[in-house]
Amino acid sequence: MLASLNHVDLRFGPQEVLKDVTWAIQEGECWGVIGRNGAGKSTVFKLLLAQLEADAGTVVRPTRERGIRMGHYAQDLIPDTNGTVLEEALAAFGDVERLQHEMRELEHRMGEVGGDLNEVMDRYQTVTEAFEHLDGFSIRARAESILQSLGFSAEDFERPVETLSGGQKSRVMLAKAVLQGQDLLLLDEPTNHLDLPSLRWLEGFIQDTDATVAVISHDRYFLDKIATEILELEAGRSRVYEGNYSEFMEKKEQELELQERHYEQQQTYIKKQEEYIRRNIAGQNTKQARGRRTLLGRLDRIQSPLRDRRKVKFSFPETQRGGDVALVLENASVGWDGKALFAPLEQLQIKRGQKLGIVGLNGTGKSTILKAISEEIPFITGQARLGSQVKLGYFDQHHRNLDPRNTVFQQIHAVTPNAVKQDILGFLAKFQFRGDEVDKPVTALSGGERARLSIATLIRNGVNLLLLDEPTNHMDIPSMEAMEDTILSFSGAAIVVTHDRYLLGRVADTLLRIHEGRAEYREGSYEEHQAWVDLDLGSEGGSDSASPKGERERPARRGASGGEVGSQEPEAPKKADRKPELPPTKAPSRPQPTPKPHTPIDKDKQRSLKRAERLVAEAEAKVAALEAQLTDHQKGLAAMDPADWQAFSIRLDEQKALEADLAYAMSDWEAAQGALEELQR
Repeated sequence: MLASLNHVDLRFGPQEVLKDVTWAIQEGECWGVIGRNGAGKSTVFKLLLAQLEADAGTVVRPTRERGIRMGHYAQDLIPDTNGTVLEEALAAFGDVERLQHEMRELEHRMGEVGGDLNEVMDRYQTVTEAFEHLDGFSIRARAESILQSLGFSAEDFERPVETLSGGQKSRVMLAKAVLQGQDLLLLDEPTNHLDLPSLRWLEGFIQDTDATVAVISHDRYFLDKIATEILELEAGRSRVYEGNYSEFMEKKEQELELQERHYEQQQTYIKKQEEYIRRNIAGQNTKQARGRRTLLGRLDRIQSPLRDRRKVKFSFPETQRGGDVALVLENASVGWDGKALFAPLEQLQIKRGQKLGIVGLNGTGKSTILKAISEEIPFITGQARLGSQVKLGYFDQHHRNLDPRNTVFQQIHAVTPNAVKQDILGFLAKFQFRGDEVDKPVTALSGGERARLSIATLIRNGVNLLLLDEPTNHMDIPSMEAMEDTILSFSGAAIVVTHDRYLLGRVADTLLRIHEGRAEYREGSYEEHQAWVDLDLGSEGGSDSASPKGERERPARRGASGGEVGSQEPEAPKKADRKPELPPTKAPSRPQPTPKPHTPIDKDKQRSLKRAERLVAEAEAKVAALEAQLTDHQKGLAAMDPADWQAFSIRLDEQKALEADLAYAMSDWEAAQGALEELQR
């Protein structure tokens, strides 16, 4: 075990930040650490780095004294040197750099006339041997390679760090962490300042490295690619899930369904007891009624599940229905100072209900074309024509349509002053503003809350064409999901500029790519055109054109249980691609083995059949074992007193985990059985 938190509590004054958090980091794992903004993700890293001390519990830290070579990246890290880019990347290897400088000095002295040449040469040999012993040559080569992969040229290596932009400094610090973390890498939002090529390099590096990795990230596509485990922090508590982000979401959805079921069961129990107490408190059974009232007062109440993690189904009908064509671009190009950023786009029609994603590298003109369509700046050539009855709304990253003097409620009320209060409250609830949140001042909102309110204002204004410039920037994952649901539920047309590949995969049905001075249009989703969107034109149609939900094969890693993830053996479809049905309360009957075929077969097919039969048998055994565990558990649960809700809740949680495991085991058996039947044809 490299590091761990064991039942850790942490408070900042009266605020309880972490409550009984437990997390163990084993060799070979890759953790995605997720949670709302302020949930304690960076705090967990600071505990491991000894930057904070826990109020309770124990922390096992990954220290150099334990022989662990750790690298850490965070956006607020300050460079250690005033030197060059390469020197800063190598600053963690002080002895190597010191020896490197001495070697250069000695080489210079050897070229000079006079002095004790033999003494200098002896010293040079000693220093060179020490430098080689510390892998000095390979470290420098690795540093240069990593810096180039993160967008630095060979000329940039000698640039002083102090002359770099904030984003460039962040990339230098990321390169430095990658160099240091030969055993463990702790990365806090490493993708924020990376362009697409650098981001894809980082994905590949994490997939291939032997180091253990833990990543705090809001980039769900990135988490799908690299994560083998997920640590979720919610309301200060920790939950651990096996698999990538998509697998986590499936399991979380199942948990929420079960939590709702248990909550409803307890509410039914409470209502029955309250009705009994009401009817009997003053009658013949008053003693029993008082006893039940006492038990009810001691009952550990289950909280209503956080429904905003569930997929909310709602729609935003157009206030004023537009024509079939929302927007037409004719011979359009945009740019600055009279210079176009790309060749004119001859003609592009955006139809009502269409969701167009605009993609490309930074500086290619993605946001600029939105500004031109919204008439903030002129086109260099051509024009944009709005369709009949089309009203345009522009969502910019600064949310300029919000009035800082308003509360959330006042912001929407100002748009429709004649609307009744309940109508406005119901509308705001669709954007996750409920209860006291509607009275928060605009100035007190987080970035994600401001973005939600900004798009709510546009939709309330009755727009039927939305221009969205990076709508999920600086959001936590729940806010991103709410934004996606909003765009999908909007019945008008939308044009979305985004670097968020998960958002792109969910909402876009057509794509405009701006690349190398050209604007090219394609119909279809990100899944269909991933290589084209990601600018890897040479690999179009190859293995990298998989869907954005973790389907790309990941290298084998050691999981917490010691088994390998991503084995090269033929296997059932990944869990991220399945939608297993939740098993009923009564355990399903175990699948029956399929008889072996009796037809003549060749040796290769016979080997394949035997392997398929073995996989079916293993899957059947796992299903049988889980069914037996679930049956025993249900018998124990049936014998418990629901009034002892603390113990009852623990047993329900255990049953929930068994039901989820059984659902996946049944899916594994079905896949293995299907593969066997295919071979038998």
